[in-house]
Amino acid sequence: METDNYGKILNELEHKASLKQAIYRNTAEVFALLKKQLFKTASKLQGDYTVKDPSVEVHFKESSKFEAELKFSGDMLMVSMHSNVFSFDSSSSIFQTNYIKSDESLAYCGAIYIHNFLADSVKYNRQADQGSLIARILVNKDKHFIVEGEGALDFLYQNMAENVITEDILTDIIERSILFCLNSDLILPPFAEIKDVTLYQKQTMLAASGYPTGKNLGYQFKSELEQNNDI
Repeated sequence: METDNYGKILNELEHKASLKQAIYRNTAEVFALLKKQLFKTASKLQGDYTVKDPSVEVHFKESSKFEAELKFSGDMLMVSMHSNVFSFDSSSSIFQTNYIKSDESLAYCGAIYIHNFLADSVKYNRQADQGSLIARILVNKDKHFIVEGEGALDFLYQNMAENVITEDILTDIIERSILFCLNSDLILPPFAEIKDVTLYQKQTMLAASGYPTGKNLGYQFKSELEQNNDI
């Protein structure tokens, strides 16, 4: 005998579980295409620039099913796909758009992240180093998408009703992410702010991973290290 609750479970599975599986498959397809475009970008840069200056390394590497990286000189783009599907917070303005009002299931999205790390952070396994999120690509059941990100990526791809994934769009996102990285330099903090360090910090954290480094902080010492040691 089928109960009311069991019927509700079947209904939720039809409307939520199957929906999320479809979005996962879409996101995986977009991620595969993004990795393909990363590889093409790396190959093009190798042919157009590294032949002129072989000391500038450019290469693509697929780390796992859910992660890949593009190294260019001292920077690295790390792209990753989350295995889960999300919706937006109920206060999000996306629910005020006619596109989502017509079908709220269109607000469920898979997520692809583009992070920037220093290449040396990965090379020397400096696990305390900080990176930054350059962009987040959110893909729905119809392969429509929006991008949240830095610079122009914060506003160029905000209309989910019109945005459909293409190779050209993914290439544009990659190139804008690379440019943002190249235009963000490491800044030295004032000497007085970093001159004090304990022997323990020097012999443990610094010895293990090098000087913790990130573009948004130059490199960290004292207060940041003390905070990390408390975590």
